[in-house]
Amino acid sequence: MKDFRLIETMRVSETGEIILLERHLERLRNSARYFSFKYDSAGIRDRIMETTSKCLKPARVRLTLSEDGIMNIDPGPLPENRPERLKLSVVRVQSLDPFLQHKSTKRGVFETARQDCDEHTDVLLVNERGEITETTIANVAVFRRSRWMTPPILCGLLPGVMRAELLSRGEIDEAVIAADDLQRTEVVRCFNALRGVWDATLV
Repeated sequence: MKDFRLIETMRVSETGEIILLERHLERLRNSARYFSFKYDSAGIRDRIMETTSKCLKPARVRLTLSEDGIMNIDPGPLPENRPERLKLSVVRVQSLDPFLQHKSTKRGVFETARQDCDEHTDVLLVNERGEITETTIANVAVFRRSRWMTPPILCGLLPGVMRAELLSRGEIDEAVIAADDLQRTEVVRCFNALRGVWDATLV
């Protein structure tokens, strides 16, 4: 039995709709296939719909899936903060680590990287080649050549559902960004499905 569970953390809108639900389900299905987890597509969708139907205001819904297909769905309040400061992590991630590209409870590298951060600060992760990847909770983009550029998946990062949405809209493009090219006080655009899009400053 594998010692981790897959995760999807979703935002429920004012109307009770799950934001980017189809993208969440597609990512979960892909991760289940990669790790050979049992995946009941109709059952998962039904459980999500049942849970969100009871949400009377915007909320966070966290789904976990075990190897044998057991689901837990936990509704709760939306997070109150979006970190407005970023610092470069001294922890180096390995771009070929599969747990960077699949959202799961196996988050040791993220917890280690941000252990010295307060609630207003997150870290910008860097891979073994010196390329930026993501923060511990969000995908990122920096402004280059008159466009917002986000690191490609091959750098070693989560294929975020908001990232996929922004790419499909043409609001961001992909490019490898060296950590050494970043400037102090540079604005880094952060985004995930739960918190939306916001800007943070590199400190």
